[in-house]
Amino acid sequence: MPANLPPEYFEAEKRFKQAGTPSEKIAALEDLLSTIPKHKGTDKLRADLRRRLSQLRKEAASKKKGGRGDRYVVQKEGAVQIALVGVPNSGKSSLLACLTNANPVIADYPLSTLVPLPGMMPFEDIQFQLVDLPPIGNEATDGWVSGILRYADAMLLVIDLTEDPDIQAELLIDQLDRWNIHLRTRTEIRKSSDKVPVGVFKRTLVAANKIDLVRMEDDFFKLETKYRHLYQCIAVSALKKENLEELKRALFEVSEIIRVYSKPPGKEPDISTPFTIPKGSTIIDLASFIHKDFLFHLKYARVWGSAKFDGQRVEKNHILKDRDIVELNA
Repeated sequence: MPANLPPEYFEAEKRFKQAGTPSEKIAALEDLLSTIPKHKGTDKLRADLRRRLSQLRKEAASKKKGGRGDRYVVQKEGAVQIALVGVPNSGKSSLLACLTNANPVIADYPLSTLVPLPGMMPFEDIQFQLVDLPPIGNEATDGWVSGILRYADAMLLVIDLTEDPDIQAELLIDQLDRWNIHLRTRTEIRKSSDKVPVGVFKRTLVAANKIDLVRMEDDFFKLETKYRHLYQCIAVSALKKENLEELKRALFEVSEIIRVYSKPPGKEPDISTPFTIPKGSTIIDLASFIHKDFLFHLKYARVWGSAKFDGQRVEKNHILKDRDIVELNA
């Protein structure tokens, strides 16, 4: 079957060949992958490019450990990596400082963020990694910024309520679309005849910042009315620290993960460090996540939480829920 590659593929291939630094190569290769249509004719090409991308990431991580790391590569930590996206002075850095242990440069002038800055946000018994990035639309940084966005698990769009928030959101979404990075809506319903856009789809939450300022409630209402059927919108204030707990909860929900606690047979459950797995995961998914040997040796499992009664013996295809306690018996 022919590959039938689109014109965007050859443009991205050219950028990849011209890339110099590891971060530029990773970003360009991710762009290249996002342009390839998914069908049998492209299976081999996509597999080859994924192997090359994996190797590049390993090399970048190895250099980082040796003290020579590429500062534009952010290795994932915690349960989920969430990238902060916004225009200049939207308050991304202020939110990062409020929610995490990071100490970003916070200033009234644009482009105070020049390199990616990660920070760990605690939420109950897990942590999320938030990554602050330079504002969207800066040609000097857009190449590697798009690469990090493509690698992240989800995105937090930070909107400045004092500067035409609905237009601001449109500009951000339009730029992301040009990078073939699409925001996943609350209900991805398409007709069979609809053409699926090329690229990656990211879970997204909208944080409307500076709600503490006078009359910003009206601007938030207009923004939410326009986008609430697509993305969850939350009004916050980084300055006054308003609605930050609600924002944390929403980030957990948009991440679409669950926490599962292990219980060794005959012992008390370990509730200090949960496993974090995708929502909808089954017993067998959890077993393979913990160790591949469980795939072959798992006999049965018991569940406390989503089962009909505590300690019920369940099938391997039993769908787990958040905060389930699971005992795997091999």
